[in-house]
Amino acid sequence: MRYLGYIKGPTDLKRLKVEELDEVSKEIRERIIEVISKNGGHLASSLGATDLIVALHYVYNSPQDKIIFDTGHQAYAHKILTGRYEKFETIRKYQGISGFLKRSESEHDVFGAGHASTALSAACGIAAARDILKENYKVVCVVADGAMTGGMSWEGMQNIGHLGQDILVVLNDNQMFISNRVGQLGKILAKLLTLGTVKNAGEK
Repeated sequence: MRYLGYIKGPTDLKRLKVEELDEVSKEIRERIIEVISKNGGHLASSLGATDLIVALHYVYNSPQDKIIFDTGHQAYAHKILTGRYEKFETIRKYQGISGFLKRSESEHDVFGAGHASTALSAACGIAAARDILKENYKVVCVVADGAMTGGMSWEGMQNIGHLGQDILVVLNDNQMFISNRVGQLGKILAKLLTLGTVKNAGEK
């Protein structure tokens, strides 16, 4: 592959022109499909987050800046861009790289995310440590829409807002979950939207 063989980390990615990033994303998707089709794993979430992850690593300075993923299985592109391209074929295999984020695997894996709803609280804690120590780095939290059904996400947002923390929260909303919503809250919100009591934030 033209680009991925050259990119050993985010520093190499930054040497490229913005116009080349689409091709980088294309190569990443091809690699993810090739490997996950054989090894098993999460295709849709990682393919959907590829452009976003390329952009984040192009703009921010990982590992100094902390990029936190809510669901580890959307972060395959992150693994590929942070020095694990050659090892990516071992993902989810014995003695291979993890299918999720793993702090012992890479300094770029800031938080050991497995499943959903934990990243906002983790970001809150990391930002609090940064501010107490008077350090200077950015905290970015990538949250999928499915994670917003978990109470821990809302607790994290409440604390981030209360403390007035400098955190960028990216909501990757494809309006799709692995399964249907469960519980009364989802039913109530659906009813409110149907009645027109609540309008989509995108509507004018």
